[in-house]
Amino acid sequence: MRHVLAAILLGVCGGSLHADDNLMIISPHRKSIQREFIPLFEAHYHKTYDTEVEVDWLDQGGTSDDVRFVRARFANNPKTSGLDIFWGGGTTTYLELNRDGFLASYQLPPNLSNEVPQQVAGVPLYDDSRTWYASAMSSFGIFYNKKILQLDKLPTPITWRDLADSKFLNQLILTDPRRSGSAAVMNTIVLQSLGWNEGFELLAMIAGNNRKFTHSSSDPIKAVVAGDAAAAMAIDFYAKSKIGDLGPENLGFTLPPGQSVLDPDPVAILKGAPNRLVAERFVSYVLSADAQKLLILPKGTPGGPRVETLGRIAINMKSYAQTVGKRTDDFNPFEQKAFLILDLERASKMRRAFNDLIGATLIDTHTELKVAWQAIIRRGSKPGEVKDFGQPPVSEAELLDHAAKWEDDVFRNRTINAWVRASREKYRTLAGG
Repeated sequence: MRHVLAAILLGVCGGSLHADDNLMIISPHRKSIQREFIPLFEAHYHKTYDTEVEVDWLDQGGTSDDVRFVRARFANNPKTSGLDIFWGGGTTTYLELNRDGFLASYQLPPNLSNEVPQQVAGVPLYDDSRTWYASAMSSFGIFYNKKILQLDKLPTPITWRDLADSKFLNQLILTDPRRSGSAAVMNTIVLQSLGWNEGFELLAMIAGNNRKFTHSSSDPIKAVVAGDAAAAMAIDFYAKSKIGDLGPENLGFTLPPGQSVLDPDPVAILKGAPNRLVAERFVSYVLSADAQKLLILPKGTPGGPRVETLGRIAINMKSYAQTVGKRTDDFNPFEQKAFLILDLERASKMRRAFNDLIGATLIDTHTELKVAWQAIIRRGSKPGEVKDFGQPPVSEAELLDHAAKWEDDVFRNRTINAWVRASREKYRTLAGG
């Protein structure tokens, strides 16, 4: 990544060392996506445009970290971040980036527009302003180790509520939503499917059973595979790739019935992209049928990934028509009627405030939370105590009001500190009975 430092230094003052044969991507995507897509894009670029392209890949550690980095770059230079593409991270991330004016509009070529519809199963595949396009879709569920479940005599978890059962005490590992976009989406699914109070109570109970919160959404997957955890909330492609590698007799994944969503995983051109033409060509390539086959074919098959099965949901209809009987599974989103539809606009508006609320009440106070939860379990999990344990410090309407002022660091820090103090006091009281 020899251009990264230069891009970071020169992007601040509006300069760039990039020519039309360079592309700078910031992405929280796992390395397997980079390993499969980028070499094929470079080969496609050379074949199609008769010139070489060099792609530099930047990641600050996760979706939220990447967003903070981009926001800081635009704060230094409102005209450009010095980056070309933001790729991956879930729809609410792009609603936020677009609302902040950080994305550029791009109209797909007509032939590609015919292959990528406006929506599938009620889920939009691109924004009306054409500032982002779904490059894949994700579903979210529960990943579990069948051997550990059998060894510890645990039931197979089917619903989110199953993870709150005291039988799963210290059997879970979860991810901090302040660092992981997929973790934030899963928390949103629980809240919007159950309602604010019941959903928050369930998240608190699951946190009580959780052994630790990690920074990366891949760490819980690794823990389940290694047998360090029985189950984890997981994005589908992390789980499916491991099941494909290690076998369905060892690992399982389920989508909670009635509480499953399809969430677009977009790609977008950033405002002031130094290599605008290359960025447009990259977006078109990622959405093309040939590139989309990398998501749905098993590794080693013609047109499929070379190193690792990606196990994702493609968004190009032609890619499904051309891979019948060859895909890793028979799932085709274009044959589905409906999924749970999230209110993404509402989720986007309170995204940062909500993640900080989860952080203050369930993560930064996790030690006190676990002591309280175990005391409640010992006393028989009385409904009144469980309700007090999972009571959020603010209503959803109040959090939306807070979110409108969340850019005020004084207000934000004061509010977070108040949540932490109130949560610790509540947990200490419940721990003492």
